[in-house]
Amino acid sequence: MMGYSHSVSAAAAWLALVETDIIPVQSPQILLVTALTCAGAGMLPDIDHKNGTIAHSIPPVSSIVSAVVSSLSGGHRKGTHSLVGLIFFWAVAILAERLTYQGIPWASLLITAYMGGLALRTFGAPGGWLGAIGLGFLAWHTDSLAMTPLAIGVGATVHVIGDFLTTRGVNPAWPLTLKAPTSSRFWKKSGYFALPLLGDAGSKREMVLTSALSLYILWFALALGGIVDYPAASWEHLLTPAK
Repeated sequence: MMGYSHSVSAAAAWLALVETDIIPVQSPQILLVTALTCAGAGMLPDIDHKNGTIAHSIPPVSSIVSAVVSSLSGGHRKGTHSLVGLIFFWAVAILAERLTYQGIPWASLLITAYMGGLALRTFGAPGGWLGAIGLGFLAWHTDSLAMTPLAIGVGATVHVIGDFLTTRGVNPAWPLTLKAPTSSRFWKKSGYFALPLLGDAGSKREMVLTSALSLYILWFALALGGIVDYPAASWEHLLTPAK
């Protein structure tokens, strides 16, 4: 999937988890911070790609980090797109939230602001990285940082699932390579697994899915403002037989 699609799908997944009460969020302000953090983390595994959006987000620092990560993880769609990579991202987020200086988890604050700023930039929101500063301020004053590890974990996981749905697929067992005895679209001799419902990255099917998820996010936002019912409630009304 492309960077924009990854961010949209991550944000939509987060809102769906909140709407179904799987993830409890206490206020609209915390929801804004965590949804944007999750959307930014939706591009996090592509830090292994030197031409990816995240690699060019804060040059030259992000480019250097991308080159290092790519080297350590074996290249694009390898280490960062595996179970090992997901555990690593989640562990770093948890450690950052627990490390404090004078009572402030600065590392978690920076990660949250950066992920949110990356999402704002991807969505074309006005303000650019100034929005990241504002988001960091809001994160601190709404106690959103405790949810940063979960938002990072969900966003990165949705990214890997999205790439699994493309033709190339992913190798979840990295650094192991489980080669298929007979190559197929679903299990390749390279050890990659795929359920290519979306076809190649950037396909029309991906664009249709991204558009549908964007509509869901808009619907959720309107419901949050009290204009319409939440999506799940609307579907429940449609599926419940009239008495």
